[in-house]
Amino acid sequence: MSVIIRPIEAKDKQQWLNLWTGTGGYIEFYKSLDKITPEISETTFARFLDPNEPVYSLVAVDSNSPDRIIGFANYLTHRNTWTINDALYLNDLFVCQDNRLHGVGRKLIETVYDEADRLKCEKCYWSTQFENHRAQLLYTKVGVKSGFLLYRRPNSSD
Repeated sequence: MSVIIRPIEAKDKQQWLNLWTGTGGYIEFYKSLDKITPEISETTFARFLDPNEPVYSLVAVDSNSPDRIIGFANYLTHRNTWTINDALYLNDLFVCQDNRLHGVGRKLIETVYDEADRLKCEKCYWSTQFENHRAQLLYTKVGVKSGFLLYRRPNSSD
């Protein structure tokens, strides 16, 4: 399979929403459909298209079906007290079930790395659930464990 990775465009909205909150999609996988309202999804997508927002999305398409999105990587940049330049956080990575194990996730991450370099981010990182062993098989090939545990405020959004 030959995969093309490109920045998300306005025309991608419905397909991205389907992968984001649709049946078998990213938010369903994380059992969070009750937390992600249509307003959150609409705002998130609008931020991708706003050049003043440090929130981005890349989409993966099969070169044989370039109008069909098969995965995405949503990421953002932010200030960091340990570096001069911003850090890049890969917030969400998703590949359609039938397109997994074909290098799509790896190519999305590698393109995020390229974006981190382009944006002069000194740090590029992401997190995953402890139980997401399938994703961790990829992550240990393209990254290193940080050695940190993630904590959050009680009763805050996941």
